[in-house]
Amino acid sequence: MQDRRNSRGLGLAFGIVAALALPAGPAQAASSLADIVAKLGGKDCERAEGYSCVTVKVPYDHNSNDPQQFLEIEFAIDFAEAESKGILFYVVGGPGGSGIDAIGNYLPAYDERLTAEMDIVFFDQRGVGPSYGIDCPKANAVFDTAPLTPQQPEAAIEAARAFVESCMAETPNRDLLPYLDTEQAIRDLEAFRQAIGAPKVWLYGESYGTQFAQQYAAAFPGALEGLILDGVVDLTLDADGYYEGFARAFDGVLRRTLEGCDAIAECRADMGKPATEVYDALIARLTEGPIEVGYPLSSGAFAGRELTRTLVEAVATGWVYGPADRADFLRALAAAGHGNYVPMLRRAYSGLYIDPETLEGQSASDWYGAAYYAITCRDYGDAGQADPEKAAAAIMAKAKALEPEAPRLIRTAYAERIACAFWPEAGTAERPAPFAGGGYPTFVLNTNLDPATPITNGYAVFDRIENGYMITQEGGPHVIFGRELACPDQTILAAMLDGTLPAAREQYCDTDPVAYYEPVTLLDAQDRDDPFAIARAIETEIALSPELYYWDGWDPLSVGCDYGGSIDATSTDTAYVYEFRNCAMWPQLVLNGKFINEETDAESSYALDATVKIDGKDRGTILYRHDLTTDTRSLGGVFDGKALSTPRPAL
Repeated sequence: MQDRRNSRGLGLAFGIVAALALPAGPAQAASSLADIVAKLGGKDCERAEGYSCVTVKVPYDHNSNDPQQFLEIEFAIDFAEAESKGILFYVVGGPGGSGIDAIGNYLPAYDERLTAEMDIVFFDQRGVGPSYGIDCPKANAVFDTAPLTPQQPEAAIEAARAFVESCMAETPNRDLLPYLDTEQAIRDLEAFRQAIGAPKVWLYGESYGTQFAQQYAAAFPGALEGLILDGVVDLTLDADGYYEGFARAFDGVLRRTLEGCDAIAECRADMGKPATEVYDALIARLTEGPIEVGYPLSSGAFAGRELTRTLVEAVATGWVYGPADRADFLRALAAAGHGNYVPMLRRAYSGLYIDPETLEGQSASDWYGAAYYAITCRDYGDAGQADPEKAAAAIMAKAKALEPEAPRLIRTAYAERIACAFWPEAGTAERPAPFAGGGYPTFVLNTNLDPATPITNGYAVFDRIENGYMITQEGGPHVIFGRELACPDQTILAAMLDGTLPAAREQYCDTDPVAYYEPVTLLDAQDRDDPFAIARAIETEIALSPELYYWDGWDPLSVGCDYGGSIDATSTDTAYVYEFRNCAMWPQLVLNGKFINEETDAESSYALDATVKIDGKDRGTILYRHDLTTDTRSLGGVFDGKALSTPRPAL
């Protein structure tokens, strides 16, 4: 269920919608919700430029409704550009994800009809956000990198106990801990709906958000015009059932990802042997002990680091959520197979929110790690154990028995659960009643390569509900709506905006399980003598750097290059500028100069102006341009004393 990375990979798929009428909700004037929000004190969002924000006061505990204890839950709204056809409530995953900080990553990728014709509401669930966030990034970093194994249960249990103690000492807002379960949170959303006049709404939940959405729909069935569950949690699963399925799914998706490499010529060539053999050999080597790595710092110097089995498994877990991420993981694995372990470390640090310069855990505006535990541990009843050591030992014993079924990623079955055993605030051991749907249409979306919410969950929910529609995407990411794919987007938009339901209750589409695999650049030393290959390799490495990819684009950033030197990233009103300072992305190839990504209303382009030194010798200056508007490339400059020109492909 933990979904800390937003994998928005693209692919090709096709959806079919037939003309079956769906009663549409009453259309509202484009300004009506805006007027209501303004009367409630709405104003421009500080954390989501271009959107309106409003807070609603709710009790700490909806069961006691003590007026002396209250929270102010913040909601961000994107008002319809034209006459609104309804309101869509959006529940992000995690739990622990910030809806408001995610809004800028989500809405721009959606079909323009959605933002033109619907009012869309994002919010920060209680325990998330700058005012009431529950977070302990330093404690999380220590626990996430600890070597927890079923073969050493005592050490794993002690690490979990120490994590919870450290997290409690680090996190603010501890007084909220007893009130952070999903049952409390759904009532916050209902308070907002009541505040805006109690209209019927569409409700979308992704990942953990599908649990939230199902519980909300069961509690307030009259609130819904329609329901969309994307990457589905089956509410009937207890902690044992959920985490066992979780581990099997992650292990299976990793296996399929490794096998997928063998079907891609470039990936197979980079590995040099079956990808499964490369991965298993690396894990076997790391089981003997860590690999010492010189890790490049932003200063251009190196720090001694260790690549451990835990870190590789963290990448194998965190980077198989979607087709593009899977390709990126395979690329890092291929580099490791050739002795460069830095790409693997970069992805481990990025995925675990670890500062690569200091190795301390980093806070993130869109993720609250302690909230994940505070909500999950209470919802699944693992928290507040009378004898936590005994409960954790039982969890470790079950994991050891399960290990033959999930040998590569068995850690996913127990690491979070043993931490929950020590969590201080007890939840309930009872799971919510099975969700049965209602008089509104319910769309169930899942992919067969979903590691976090296995497709078996989706089928189980779909088979129990009335007015249900199932869309299965083969090979896709963890959640599938809003990836600019016809399937499922056009089916969902037809239902929300046109009142048109699919003719068939079940639909199927497919996409590539591994997408956009980029070969490891300049792997062949001969390519270092080709200025056009060097230029294209620089473009590729800039695009695939996790530090640069997740850079906020505002605050200046410096990143070490794999073999020394650094890149300084800055921005202007129209461009992102990457300046090389003795940057060696490859052995003995040193760059100085600039790579610029310029984006204007008229065009978008990459431009390179850099001097190149190879094996200590000055080789020249490369001028390269990639016009993204026309997808054309050109080359200029001087290399080895000869003027460069755009290459002419051989017949």
